[in-house]
Amino acid sequence: MLKALPEKYYLTHFYELQEFISKTSLHLLTSLQQALFAELHALDENCLCLLLRIINRKRVFVTRAQLNYAEIKDIDAALRELQSKGLIITAQAADTGVLLDELTKEQLQSIVAELTSSGKISGTAPTKSAKKALWVEFVQTLSANVALTGTSVFESHMCAPIKAEFEYWLFLFFGKLGGTLQQFSLRDLGVMQTREGISTGNAHFSELAEAQSAYFYLSQCKHLNNLNLEDKALLAEQICQARVPAAEGPLAHARRDDLTHKLACQLEPDKPELAMTMLALSNHPKSQEKYIRALYAAGEHDACRTQLEAVLSCPQNEELLLFAEDFSALKFTTKRTSVLTDMLRQSGLPIALDEAYVGFPEQGAIAWYHRQGCSAYHGENQFWRMLFVLAFWPVLYESTASAASNEFDLTPISLKYNQFYEVHSEEIEQILGAILDNQSLFDWLLRQATAHFGKPNRLVFWHRSTLDLLLMVARIIPVTALKAHLRAMCQDFKMLRDGYPDLICINGDDVSFIEIKAPGDSLRRNQLVTIRRLMESGFKVDIQQVCWQIAPQQAYVVIDVETTGGKKEFDRITEIAMVKVIDGQVVDQWQSLVNPTRRIPKYITELTGISNEMVANAPYFSDVAKQVENFMQDAIFVAHNVNFDMGFVKAEFARLEQSFQKPKLCTVQQARKWLPGLKSYALNKVCAELGISLTQHHRAMADAQATAELFIMINAQRLAQQ
Repeated sequence: MLKALPEKYYLTHFYELQEFISKTSLHLLTSLQQALFAELHALDENCLCLLLRIINRKRVFVTRAQLNYAEIKDIDAALRELQSKGLIITAQAADTGVLLDELTKEQLQSIVAELTSSGKISGTAPTKSAKKALWVEFVQTLSANVALTGTSVFESHMCAPIKAEFEYWLFLFFGKLGGTLQQFSLRDLGVMQTREGISTGNAHFSELAEAQSAYFYLSQCKHLNNLNLEDKALLAEQICQARVPAAEGPLAHARRDDLTHKLACQLEPDKPELAMTMLALSNHPKSQEKYIRALYAAGEHDACRTQLEAVLSCPQNEELLLFAEDFSALKFTTKRTSVLTDMLRQSGLPIALDEAYVGFPEQGAIAWYHRQGCSAYHGENQFWRMLFVLAFWPVLYESTASAASNEFDLTPISLKYNQFYEVHSEEIEQILGAILDNQSLFDWLLRQATAHFGKPNRLVFWHRSTLDLLLMVARIIPVTALKAHLRAMCQDFKMLRDGYPDLICINGDDVSFIEIKAPGDSLRRNQLVTIRRLMESGFKVDIQQVCWQIAPQQAYVVIDVETTGGKKEFDRITEIAMVKVIDGQVVDQWQSLVNPTRRIPKYITELTGISNEMVANAPYFSDVAKQVENFMQDAIFVAHNVNFDMGFVKAEFARLEQSFQKPKLCTVQQARKWLPGLKSYALNKVCAELGISLTQHHRAMADAQATAELFIMINAQRLAQQ
């Protein structure tokens, strides 16, 4: 149940914002902004309430008729006071573009009618039924020759010109664009997670120029797609001529690189020379790569080689370094293949997986490794991120050197700017130095998990299964290699926060990491970077390709369920049967009636023969869920009309708050493909035509056994075509 907000909650939230800026960020306001900040602080409460209401509306403009707030005693008096101070003004000529977009078609037509009746315009307006966009375009054209500010529509619309300043204050509070007072409300309602117990801490920026330049470049990036081609070109020229604020601080530098890269890409089709200038100015890794490729394509090979040598001697990041190494080798030596291609070629023979694993190759590979006597687990990025967060939680979230600005700050500032090791090297080395062996590693992670598992942060999603895997691996993983890689993550978390291999494979005390590549998959450069760093740390890393073939030892479990009806959201399972098939032979089977916890309709009993009396003392699904899961381990889910049976089984597990994810095959679809020409593909008709025994149709085991026999026939055809 949601909490209730007090009457003037938005006022309380503004005071919280105001307190933060007063304590930490007043030096990040210009003198004019400081004067405005003080003016709002001195406002009468009713005036401030009304101003905040107007500022926090989604639209820029508002009319008096829209200002109906019971908690404000005299709205008209407050409005007059705000207007007298210039905090609320009527629409100006400069606001025409924004206001016209916000008006309704009827209001646009009213403007035209008023100007026509006063004799200020003549000519043919769009028809009344024309789309609003045509009316906006027409009125916009009129505004070039006729003042719209005197019309009743313009005079009735007001705005708060300080809205932009207010957005800047929110930027100082959140350290990013897009923050709103609504987030305070979501926190109070319990909808948004924050770090409880964090009081006002550090400012996000040190100097005024740093904050203002960061705000400028973030704003330009945000609104870039709304600019037309000429405005984008003008912005690019201003950057070239240094007629924009200089980038100060890491955030401004990063966003300036983003802006110049985006401008280069968007200007390239129409203004290629200006685009090349943007590429040359940008430090964005993708811009540098694009610039090097463009120089080579233009035949400027000496310039290209110079750029490559600059990157190789002082690379900005490892992805760019890998590109430069690869491109230099391909274009300026005799090497003919890329690093990515070489790694895939060295990965050995692919392993065969059934096509049911298309879309789930990692799951198929896990089952394959289990059949080889190894334990394999899905780890990927979440494993390493949880390891990083737990290993360094005291440094990330408790160190005074990078204290959170406020409770909304879920990402440590040193990580935002990729300066974690630079800022905290002493604390990091103390933690790593205390990890002497697997037992001390396990103890440290367990202690941190006990204290912090589940706490809000933006680095990792807390999953108990990932924690269990982490603690298990901690007991056997090579500690020296682990410490080396944790140090590398601290030194360059931005690069090493993702790209990790899919699987963790354990064979006795041997731990290795395996990247699975299905046909058509490519190895991304960030994956190559991470794999190389893991190997440099001392880990064994493999790339394992897979192909789609039937593996003889692949297990298939043919399932049939009987239910109280056809809707998985409401109906329940009354009987379940499973038949396991390996290498064309039935090797095991299992069945059980299930108490559905509701009455079985008469027509269902007539169809299946399963009555309420038969299931009265049967186990609930929760009693047999573990048996179902164990029987299905590493197997492919097979059924006739598989979505029906799979849907009901998944729904039953979902009611137990458990996930049930299995690759699946449908014998209806497979029979149509591999046994074409049958008169009907209904189970009883297929069995009759193919001579398959089906003694008790609509009883789970009888249907499962018949489906298994059908599936064995289908698989024989599939095998013959390999």
